Amino acid sequence: MAPPVQQPKKPKKASASHIDPFINSRLVEGLKESVFFDFLSSKDVALVMFYDAKEPQCEWSKKHFLKAAKITERENHAYAAVDCVKEQELCNAEGVTSLPYFKMYSKGKMFAAYSNPTTFTYHTMARFVENAPVLQEAGRPKRPCDIDVPAEEAPKKPISGKK
Repeated sequence: MAPPVQQPKKPKKASASHIDPFINSRLVEGLKESVFFDFLSSKDVALVMFYDAKEPQCEWSKKHFLKAAKITERENHAYAAVDCVKEQELCNAEGVTSLPYFKMYSKGKMFAAYSNPTTFTYHTMARFVENAPVLQEAGRPKRPCDIDVPAEEAPKKPISGKK
């Protein structure tokens, strides 16, 4: 009997997603500095947990973070995590002052931070993600005076303080 012919192995495609080893769930993206901004820019809303796996408070927050990721139903959202032991420069650049530290991003722009993990439970996390605004690409929502108004809807009289 002839030995079976081995098929050449196909090279594995680089995965676009990376499971964070601390959270250990496909629902939470593990971020490194090399993909941080590209990943966050691709999401309407993302909640990022900055952590040190050896900190007991991070272990407690991990459970809430994972549960929030499981129950959030918003489209084009993400939960992501950054290991500040391995990604010290990124954590410093992001202004992380304590661990765990949570930051909310929209289209890559940070607009909220939360550093009191004992009150930041899964319910609050999920509610923040589901109700967060989507920022414009420029990093802030347009002000009412910046919005273009069609000519037929524009005021007929000039606005002034004189009668």
